[in-house]
Amino acid sequence: MSPNGKAKAAVVCLSVAILLALVRCGGGGGGGSSGPPTISSFAVSTDLTLMYPNTLTDPNHLVDLPDEHSTFIPTGAGPNSYLVFSASKVASGPTGGAVVLQTSDLQTFAFASGYNYQVFVPPVAINLCNNTNDVTSEFDENYAAPGSVVQDPTLPAGNLIMLYEAENHCPGTPAANQQPFYATVGFARSADNGKTWPSPVNLIEGDSTRHPVLKSVNAQPSTGGYTAMGNAIPSAFVDKNAAGDYYLYVVYDYFDGGAMPTTDGLLRVARAKLGTDPLVFQKWYNGSFGQPGLGGSDSGVLQKTGCTGRQDNGEISYNDDLGQYLFAFVCESGPTESRVGAWYYSTATSLDAQDWTAPQLIQGSQFAVTRPCPTLSAGGQFDGWYPSFVSPGAAAGHTKLTGLAFFMSGCNIGSRQFMSRTFTITTGS
Repeated sequence: MSPNGKAKAAVVCLSVAILLALVRCGGGGGGGSSGPPTISSFAVSTDLTLMYPNTLTDPNHLVDLPDEHSTFIPTGAGPNSYLVFSASKVASGPTGGAVVLQTSDLQTFAFASGYNYQVFVPPVAINLCNNTNDVTSEFDENYAAPGSVVQDPTLPAGNLIMLYEAENHCPGTPAANQQPFYATVGFARSADNGKTWPSPVNLIEGDSTRHPVLKSVNAQPSTGGYTAMGNAIPSAFVDKNAAGDYYLYVVYDYFDGGAMPTTDGLLRVARAKLGTDPLVFQKWYNGSFGQPGLGGSDSGVLQKTGCTGRQDNGEISYNDDLGQYLFAFVCESGPTESRVGAWYYSTATSLDAQDWTAPQLIQGSQFAVTRPCPTLSAGGQFDGWYPSFVSPGAAAGHTKLTGLAFFMSGCNIGSRQFMSRTFTITTGS
């Protein structure tokens, strides 16, 4: 990829800023003897228009930003100054992958200075297959784009971890491309603030630099014909628990692809203890982190109460003002002809225990869901996919009582816009 020369401002003191933007020290925050504050309302504004490189006449415009969750890392140059990792195809590139943007006002975004237009890509495009060396089933053959990028607090500043959506659309030998994916959660590291990442690996399981860490209990079938299958749409959060151990948590979806166990519509969580390499992930299953990340069973962590439909696009943050963990996600429910989507939230005091409260609606976030997307035969259109919450002045992965939620408005396999809404959490009885 060609280095970007169009960004107008350099990212200032990024290594130091990332170190300052590390995770919260200490376990599930308190509220004293009276317990943590109670949320009386959680509401968002109407949609806000953002400026970013999406002009069609620009040969390097972003085609489908965002295509997953977006990560906001403070640069230290001001309360609204961030480095942003997200997923998108660039018009001048062959396929989708990771892009890096910068902003000084959370309204206008440009390609980050000193970064390539794309810093991470899959081996081939989503509609092709790769038969090099007779390997036709790379775990991330057709799609490799970040759900989250986080600092590893056990290493010096600038050592980042990417948890990414890894899709294979080419089952069998010889490979036959199909659009329903088999997804795993991929893992990669960067030692230079995300400028460079490992290249694609022409192996089914990757290698030590780039490999799957979460894989469904169902292996990819040897032939096509299945619906979406696997562990998909990840987002990540780093936490230091009461014992002083750092853990990397990953929220993800389970798609059954028509196999057993059937999808129950509940979001999953897995974790790995940081400080060792390779990381060993464990999935939450029936009350504990007791199943292996690769091929293990899993179960939901959130209650069905409140959201009676399917849970998607989950994200965990730590809310400094509440002294609690905050789980935000999309709930899709209702009959096919009148489906709706909305953002919901839940809180917890312990990620070790996953003691999440009953999900509640985020006011102002409910809109119609159209399936399939208009003029298409698949996908879903909704004003609110992949919500990513940011509070200026808070560390990466942390929120406060106010801030912004960035999201995708449109078709999740087609045309969309990068948008935001302000959010306000009110406490009290």
